[in-house]
Amino acid sequence: MSYTAHALFPLSTVVFPGGILPLRIFEPRYLEMVSHCMRENVDFVVCIARPARHGDFAEPRAMGTRVSIVDFDRLPDGALGITVHGRDRVAIEDPRQTPNGLWWGDVVPVDEDSDGPCPIEFAPLKDIVAALIAEAGLHYDSSNLAYDSASWLSARLTELLPFDAATKHTLLTTDDPQERLRRIRPMIEIDNGNRQSRR
Repeated sequence: MSYTAHALFPLSTVVFPGGILPLRIFEPRYLEMVSHCMRENVDFVVCIARPARHGDFAEPRAMGTRVSIVDFDRLPDGALGITVHGRDRVAIEDPRQTPNGLWWGDVVPVDEDSDGPCPIEFAPLKDIVAALIAEAGLHYDSSNLAYDSASWLSARLTELLPFDAATKHTLLTTDDPQERLRRIRPMIEIDNGNRQSRR
């Protein structure tokens, strides 16, 4: 099995393959990471951070998503804004830190179980995802919208709903897209207007 070293970006959220994630970069170690990735035309890995111990950097969990930088801009507050696109889920092996606190790890792709159509019982979740995408101002090309795909729908719900970090990580590590939907459905409430809230 072939492993490749990538820079790791521990966060409190996730992105799945096919997902779009805007990021605000201001820490020197991550500015250096972005500069490296853009200069060398390489990807990095977004993953959930473990709770940091006092005085320590947050450690990455053992699975994340390899992402590519697709856009960047200087924000009004001087920070760097980038947009990344999810490529594939990866297992993270041998995480280690450089002296400036940046994490690196050896990663290998993790396949998801076969996709399938979204079961009828989860149909109301499609309207929720559409509303969340519009609210977040994410610009998905119409050809990349796949509301009838259990994989696509469950991924966007995990990314966009306000679940805690541990829940998002658990859903990222769930290989079966329909099982992911089954886990998500009890965690949200749906009224007749298709508004949602976390239970």
